[in-house]
Amino acid sequence: MASADVPLQLKGCIGFSGNVPHALLVHPDREHIIYPLGCNVVVEKIGGKKAQSFLQGHNDFVSCIAVSKSGQYVASGQQTHMGFEAEIIIWDFATRTEVNRFKLHRVKVQALAFSPSGKYLVSLGGEDDGKVSFWDVETGKALCSATTGNGRGGFAETVTFGNNSETMFLTGGNETLRVWSFDEEKSKIAAQTVTVRGLRRVVHCMVVDEADEYAYCGTTTGDVIQIGLKHAVLKAKGGTFEKGVTDLALTGAGDQLLVGTGTGKICLLNTKTWKTTKKSEVCDGPVTSVSLRGEGHEFFVGTKSSNMYRFNMATFESTVRAVAHSHAVNDVQFPEVSQLYGTCAGDQIRVWHTHTNKELLRITIPNKICNAFVFLKSGDAIVSGWNDGALRCHTPETGRLAFEIPNGNGKGVTAMAATHNNSQLLSGGGDGQVRLWKFGSSVELVQTLKEHTGAITSIMVNSTDEECVTSSVDGTCIVWDLLKFTRKQILFANTLFKQVRYTPDEAQVLTVGTDRKVGYWEVFDGMLIREMELSLSGPVNGVDITGDGSHYVAGGSDKLVKVYSYKEGVRTHVGMGHSGAITRLKVSPDQQTLVSVSTDGAILIWGFPHAAASAE
Repeated sequence: MASADVPLQLKGCIGFSGNVPHALLVHPDREHIIYPLGCNVVVEKIGGKKAQSFLQGHNDFVSCIAVSKSGQYVASGQQTHMGFEAEIIIWDFATRTEVNRFKLHRVKVQALAFSPSGKYLVSLGGEDDGKVSFWDVETGKALCSATTGNGRGGFAETVTFGNNSETMFLTGGNETLRVWSFDEEKSKIAAQTVTVRGLRRVVHCMVVDEADEYAYCGTTTGDVIQIGLKHAVLKAKGGTFEKGVTDLALTGAGDQLLVGTGTGKICLLNTKTWKTTKKSEVCDGPVTSVSLRGEGHEFFVGTKSSNMYRFNMATFESTVRAVAHSHAVNDVQFPEVSQLYGTCAGDQIRVWHTHTNKELLRITIPNKICNAFVFLKSGDAIVSGWNDGALRCHTPETGRLAFEIPNGNGKGVTAMAATHNNSQLLSGGGDGQVRLWKFGSSVELVQTLKEHTGAITSIMVNSTDEECVTSSVDGTCIVWDLLKFTRKQILFANTLFKQVRYTPDEAQVLTVGTDRKVGYWEVFDGMLIREMELSLSGPVNGVDITGDGSHYVAGGSDKLVKVYSYKEGVRTHVGMGHSGAITRLKVSPDQQTLVSVSTDGAILIWGFPHAAASAE
């Protein structure tokens, strides 16, 4: 990042890395929940307005988080590229600042756990590392390290401390279950393998009772095994839960276990009778996190589908607390107003409220992928393009399907644009064809424009509806006459074009692509008048220009949101927060908000730093 760059202000986010195990945590103050989103750790207030703050310091996906018992510290570990060491960051919760940063594990930090007082932290490396490390939190020093396996089992994937001892912790995983003790004088850890009497299990989660007498381990086989910690032996096992036990939490009652399962159900298991006393309705996706709030009157659940639920312990009834995309987000669009915007990912289109991050509408077409969509200028419909080649039109209030055009484009619909008169629509396909549709009482194909030889990546129509520009991976952008249905200009570059946008005066277009550059082109004669490198690594996937034409934003595989002045070509602001490649960006019509979306399913909402020229 250049020294002149000013960080963009991250106002909010929509998303939750639901595939990270045991990662939705309730802070001991009972007022906040903590969870990962890509390379960020999000701290969110539970009651009232969902005020969010962000712990930003990782440069890749956060793979595990832990909170100390006192609530003073938050620890987060990440994954990184093969051959590199993955970092662990200790954060001060009160100030939201970094206290320590250390790395020892290769490729991935699998799990973290604080000792009861928060003096020590134990970390578990991933499958490529296979080590457990013991850290002093204050100094950031690794006191000792050891391999997790004993030669017979596989790698360990979960770790937990006892509740009363600073030096006793457990690791569990693929046919490995061990109780460890730390010698403070010699700075060494020693392991005792739990005697399981021939039982072969993959331990996915663990919890220790208040007296440090028993540990309960959830397995992928679907049972819970009870371990006596004094002699490290198997005491009992019970429960049969479909698709495995994915997370555990001990309730305030002491003999009741909350069991999260791979089916998406939450069950209450009595550890004395080994009978299930309560079962919840099925959540959307396998459960990955169960976390109690306070004494256990309510608890929170996170699922692999990136949804969060809030449960009442007494009734076992749930409310959806937050929803998010669990697939790569392919497109983001604002209608004519700034209060709403839409996104599409996987088989869903969702409409969000800009200021509250609430989901207002969800449209789902099972087993299909939505590549692009548009709001009609009139606000009467949402028209979308799908990988099965169909165009689908839905009403914006109810999401009801108004009409469908099967086989709208060959090899799937990959780009869309609506005309300003609300009567025509352009769609581009994977076969390189651009089709103009007219709809009223019925839908008819007006014209097919065949000059591109590769998939269409974006389409934009000018304000008079007489001209449009299309970009393609064949290395060309074409300006089309929509009255004569002929090519007016063609732009060539040694790149796969990802997006093209008209400037507000429509005299020029901006292009971005795999050559990592932005191109300024004259529409009249197709001349390239300026070219600048925007990224040091990977393609630039998206670009958008403000309504007054003074600035544009761009993002791509380098995961950075960048703001540039249009005339000077100077980068003014940079936003860091995505851990997947940015796919699209959009500035709101009022130029107050910038929304960026990425392949990790995250939607980040930034304060746009440059007010409209007319407002200055």
